[in-house]
Amino acid sequence: MTRATGRAPSGPPQPSPRRYNTVLRLYDAPLHRDWAFWLTVGLAALEAASVLTYPGPASGLPRWLDILLAVLIFTLLFGVVPAWIRLGVRRWRWRRRQSSPKPPSGAAPAPRSTPPTHATEAPHATPPPRTAPTAHTDPPPPRTPTPPRRTPPPPPRGPARPETAYPPAPDPLAAARRAFPHPVARTVHEMQRAHTAKDRHEALLEAGETLAATVAVTAAGLLTAHGAGERNLAELRTALAGTGTTFGTWTVWLHHLCRVARERTDVVPGLAEALRDDAEMAARPDDPGLAQFLDRLKGERNRTSHGDKPRTQEEAALRVAEHRLTLEQALMSAQFLIGLPWLLTVSCAYQRRTGTFEVVADHLMGDHPDFDRMTFSCPAPVADDTVYVLSPAGPVALSPFVASLYCAQCGRREICHANNAGRRNRPAAYKSFGRGHVIPYPELDEEIAALPGSRPSPRPGRRTP
Repeated sequence: MTRATGRAPSGPPQPSPRRYNTVLRLYDAPLHRDWAFWLTVGLAALEAASVLTYPGPASGLPRWLDILLAVLIFTLLFGVVPAWIRLGVRRWRWRRRQSSPKPPSGAAPAPRSTPPTHATEAPHATPPPRTAPTAHTDPPPPRTPTPPRRTPPPPPRGPARPETAYPPAPDPLAAARRAFPHPVARTVHEMQRAHTAKDRHEALLEAGETLAATVAVTAAGLLTAHGAGERNLAELRTALAGTGTTFGTWTVWLHHLCRVARERTDVVPGLAEALRDDAEMAARPDDPGLAQFLDRLKGERNRTSHGDKPRTQEEAALRVAEHRLTLEQALMSAQFLIGLPWLLTVSCAYQRRTGTFEVVADHLMGDHPDFDRMTFSCPAPVADDTVYVLSPAGPVALSPFVASLYCAQCGRREICHANNAGRRNRPAAYKSFGRGHVIPYPELDEEIAALPGSRPSPRPGRRTP
């Protein structure tokens, strides 16, 4: 006895959907609905039967090997190759459909025709109540259909067109790591890879001081080579003969360098545009220069050195966020350093046929400790194992302001800047850019004494009003 369920009996099971190229990426599933599969199987069976019934002489190989080779060859040529060609055609058709233009998703759908109203209604529908017509009553106005709301089409996928794409904003920190002299690039790298906010704050101040020293020693080397700025070089010699160089030594010296940079723009290309003197600051107070940005970082360094260090990670993070923009602006003002690369000479050989010198040097640019080696021709000889700046006029030695020396504490050679001259109780010494290690170097006294300027001016530890 069949139990009534109130539902119509279910029909026959529906066939499984067809899945293209799912078996060996060549045949469709299920296999019994793919003609390419049956073609391959049929050719294999037909070739096996033809070899078994072949009446001619044997080929010298075992019968089973003849059957296997024949089946493989005919199956590959007339079964697998057509399936592979079909796969390529399907992919081509799919790419063509994907590249064809599609209507925007926000377009209004086409109006559908209203089906005619039938006289008969559903059995469960309730007829509307009839209302008696009222005299002197106008029929209600017809309702205006609300137009469909149009949504803006989605943005196109893929890269924007060249005429509408905006170039990404340059990252001063990334540019400094890639193309600035190695002392600046390394300190910027250390700031970015610092794990805690306190370490990042200390590395930010170190990067500002290293940038000030790098700009100052580059300008000092070029001024010495061109015989300009004797008064400024005398001030720097006085600072080296005193207690040594500090962050304030470099910033004050850069302030005093504005006039020489304006008068001799050919000595340090780009320095005049980077610096701002007092007159320009008074005219444009909202457009500070490189020295003003470094002054702000120096103020934070003095605040930290006089007992006001950030005590918590949160306070350090706030100070980093406050002064990071200042460092980025200082790096953008010092972009001229990219056009004045530093080199550490390895060898210099005279070329008899050309009458020039072939110089092999390490390119001291970027944050990577393994420097790229470059070779160039120079009309004049250069000293080995000496740091040079490659100016438009040729290589200029940065000694005695910069040197590459072996640091016993680090166990390797370091790029150093002159720190102080010899006095009664201490020898002359360089200071490492990277770690701040002091390396004694007695020969520095003679080189500092040979700097131009006979009457030293007051030590630039403080900025004169």
